[in-house]
Amino acid sequence: MAELKPHSKPVEFIYRSGFPLQGLGLLALLLAPDAARLDSVWSAAGYLLIGTGVLLSGWLLQVYMPEVRLIVLGGAVTGCLLIVAAAFTGPEYLAPLGLGFVFVGSCGLGGKEAYCFRLKEGWYLMPVLVMLAVALLLQSAAGSPLVVTTILLALAAALQLSFSIRKYRMSYYGKCGQ
Repeated sequence: MAELKPHSKPVEFIYRSGFPLQGLGLLALLLAPDAARLDSVWSAAGYLLIGTGVLLSGWLLQVYMPEVRLIVLGGAVTGCLLIVAAAFTGPEYLAPLGLGFVFVGSCGLGGKEAYCFRLKEGWYLMPVLVMLAVALLLQSAAGSPLVVTTILLALAAALQLSFSIRKYRMSYYGKCGQ
């Protein structure tokens, strides 16, 4: 397989910046009165930060299989479009559904980093984000915040921030499998 040329240090820094943005977005959703709705500054900021983080890292993602990058960016773009549609048209289920698609991209990024660089938080984030997406959809249907959503948000934020710290501590020019 052909060798991937590593990013320059500034580009790698920007790629890595998407991970703490996702963590800050999860923290913002944790502070929101109702994380499944876009009716507060905290929830809107959370959705914006998570989407921006996944799109930023997904755009600069380097993988041997282009299908992985397509899944990451496809999920993130689809999710962001659904979130924007929810903000302007109003169906409450669209925002958490869109965030679920964004989480597909986030899981792809975390899985790639877990596979290549042994960042185990990437593996742990996958089921947590899936459960969080389902909990947010259920919360939007119930019309009130659920305790399980708060627990999953706290767990996802802690894992994402730990993941981000470990990623920033890595050397800049590592290759997959190191």
